[in-house]
Amino acid sequence: MTYPEAPVREAIERLTAPYQIDNTVEANQPVLDRYRHTWTPDLRIIDTDGTELYRWNGYLPPAEFAPQLIAAVAHARLRRKEYDKAQALYEEVLRRFPTALIAAEAQYYLGVSAYRASHNSSDLLKAWHELEKSHPESEWTVKQNF
Repeated sequence: MTYPEAPVREAIERLTAPYQIDNTVEANQPVLDRYRHTWTPDLRIIDTDGTELYRWNGYLPPAEFAPQLIAAVAHARLRRKEYDKAQALYEEVLRRFPTALIAAEAQYYLGVSAYRASHNSSDLLKAWHELEKSHPESEWTVKQNF
């Protein structure tokens, strides 16, 4: 099971206020409908007003779940314009989980969050050059080649 594993449990406890909804209970259907639930696991980062900030579906083993969750919270921070907090979380993903599936995306958005904080294009380009070096075949490298 993924959730009890130490890196996953630590990330959940440190970064989220977890809430589980049983999709087999009829009384939960309005919430499931609101978020257009289709498959499990259905993981979402939701703002205090109920706005969905990030989501993903499907099982991930612990070595992929922990960095995915950290990156998901980073994405939420980026959307909330908390650029320094987003940067710190993207850097954490890259430092602790450099080979994770989400690493290339984290590197891409590290540049975005750095640029949004500084408005200095060199911050963006520095992160994207690192992306080209570390993940040359990634879809995120393709996306940054504008």
